[in-house]
Amino acid sequence: MDTPTVGIDLGTTYSAIAYVDEQGRPRAIPNPEGKNATPSVVLIDGGRIAVGEVALNEWVTNEAHVVRWIKRAMGDSDYRFQSLTPVQISAEILKGLRRDAEIFFGQPLGEAVITCPAYFASIEIENTKAAGELAGLRVREVVKEPTAAAVYYGVDNMRDGERVLVCDLGGGTFDATVLTLREGTFLPLASMGDRQLGGHDWTMELLAMVAEAVQERFGGDPRNDLVAGQRLYEACEQAKRDFARLSQVAVPCQFQGRMEQLPVSRDAFESRTEWRVQQLVMWCERALAKAQPALSWGEVDRILLVGGSSRLRRMSLALQAASGKVPVQTGEPDLMVALGAAVLARGKVRPRKSATAMVESQRTSLVEVNYARVTARALGTRAIVLDAGEPRVANSLIIPHNTVSPVSRSRDDFEVSSNRQLFFDVPVVEFESSDDFDVVASYRFQCLPDAKRGDVVRVTFEYDISGIVSVSALDLKSGAPLQSQRLPYEDPDISKVGRMSLRPRWVVFAVDTSYSMKGAKIDAAIHAVIDNARKLIELAGNTCKVGIVSFDSDAKILCAPTSDFEAISRAAAKLVPAGSTAMDAGIVMAANLVMSSPEESDRDVVMLTDGMPDDARRANTMAVARECRSKGITLSSLGVGKEQVDLDFLNKLTPISLVLDGTEGISAAMTTLLTQSAAARSGRA
Repeated sequence: MDTPTVGIDLGTTYSAIAYVDEQGRPRAIPNPEGKNATPSVVLIDGGRIAVGEVALNEWVTNEAHVVRWIKRAMGDSDYRFQSLTPVQISAEILKGLRRDAEIFFGQPLGEAVITCPAYFASIEIENTKAAGELAGLRVREVVKEPTAAAVYYGVDNMRDGERVLVCDLGGGTFDATVLTLREGTFLPLASMGDRQLGGHDWTMELLAMVAEAVQERFGGDPRNDLVAGQRLYEACEQAKRDFARLSQVAVPCQFQGRMEQLPVSRDAFESRTEWRVQQLVMWCERALAKAQPALSWGEVDRILLVGGSSRLRRMSLALQAASGKVPVQTGEPDLMVALGAAVLARGKVRPRKSATAMVESQRTSLVEVNYARVTARALGTRAIVLDAGEPRVANSLIIPHNTVSPVSRSRDDFEVSSNRQLFFDVPVVEFESSDDFDVVASYRFQCLPDAKRGDVVRVTFEYDISGIVSVSALDLKSGAPLQSQRLPYEDPDISKVGRMSLRPRWVVFAVDTSYSMKGAKIDAAIHAVIDNARKLIELAGNTCKVGIVSFDSDAKILCAPTSDFEAISRAAAKLVPAGSTAMDAGIVMAANLVMSSPEESDRDVVMLTDGMPDDARRANTMAVARECRSKGITLSSLGVGKEQVDLDFLNKLTPISLVLDGTEGISAAMTTLLTQSAAARSGRA
């Protein structure tokens, strides 16, 4: 028998483990109590550790040694319970599931797929995987819960092109994820969610309602009594479930020597918790708006309810009112995630219906299940920018949300700022906006022993298949990787910009579009202009204006100086090679543009070329360059191709110049020119 692979739903209140049997059918693995779900509760009492029902039974009498809802703390590096971290506590839950499965199979497990909320940050995903490995599992990857649930449901019920909104309300978290089935592959389109919103919060609302009624009758709050409060919580948890079929329930409360049955109407409970229901609807609408392009309720084909807490009556009714569609809830919302994870772990499944909507021709055999992994949030760094002349810290985008992963992106704009610099830090975050971000870490990179000011470093940011972030760096001059250390996150220090020039800066890129630039050269030039324009505007905001001029047989303005990055990007895309090299005309036109800036502005013309002007125009090119410098314009030039570019000519033409062998590193070289230009103006060259 092959080593069994399993799928695990590591839940806030309950966890489950499942597999796909030899007939290709997903099955839950029962625990020793014969139940398919195990409470995510851990007892830690001296040397004794117990998980599940045993721990839950001692919650009332031994509360100081019982931990629940640990999933909500997965990203909290400071959290400790009995000196154990969330990773260590979660590992105990996973150990219990692993033992149950190995007893069931009679052999060790193979690989495991563990699920997490779609909106978990990288550190929470990383901790989930670490907990699995600490539990002795071979974790293939961490998969998003809504994806697993949609796969389990969609194998039988989704047709190609359909869009499903998965509303996953567990005990402690909520996710809204839009997925589609595209040519047999499940593809997430957008996810939003709240890691601190779940069924537990509805229970706490009901507990507060009952406690207030007890106070009116008895003059005391049962929540202040350890045993009474915990027993009342369990009674409210049951009453919350009963509201799915009853309009009124009696909640038992034993307090101060008396037992009372406190009547609570479903209408009163739903009225009190309506604001939380509207939170769910809001998250769904934000998920729809986040899809690219944005979706309306009418463009969703189905709404799928997942998670034990999705049985709340008002959740279904509110989503129906918002969408006009009756949400779908299968008979096993508690197990859909674990069963879907098992399908993803196995990679194949036999459709449960006689005819599957997914693959009609293979309804009697196993079908492969394919799914795409995408990033739920954007990844970037925190950088100091100028906003109306004032420095502030903002997010700088590296990898957009909804990018298919695994994925890596590199930036060549990290520079050594001083000779013999020892290290530099890169603070990394995941974010929706500058005000809504999760920290990943600060990565400290050791500079090379012979590092000099202006040396350029390429920093590469990666998401793996699970959504875990890693960052590495490479010294571009030597090609050597830099040693790194992962540190607790720290925001950039704004105090370090005290000497930063707050003067407006106008930059015009004069790009050679002669015919010889065709191909890789012009592609690299376009990328360099866009990349450096973005960096300039991120740094200085609307105090920086960027323009683009092209020169071939003549010169023309593609973009007047502006802070509109999208307009700059569109203009750069119009750089198309044709004709000869009217370099003098290009410099004149670029100079005229920067001279329209305010009098106190810093003015740059950056020229990129792969050749020389015609012999007849060389003298004139030198003359216009001298005139530009006399007007306070800083000229710099970048040559592409040492065989074609006359370095001596460029050195005479512009005080700052570089020549590259080929197209590699053009963007970084352009950044270096801009940095040296600023340094020259401040007398630090």
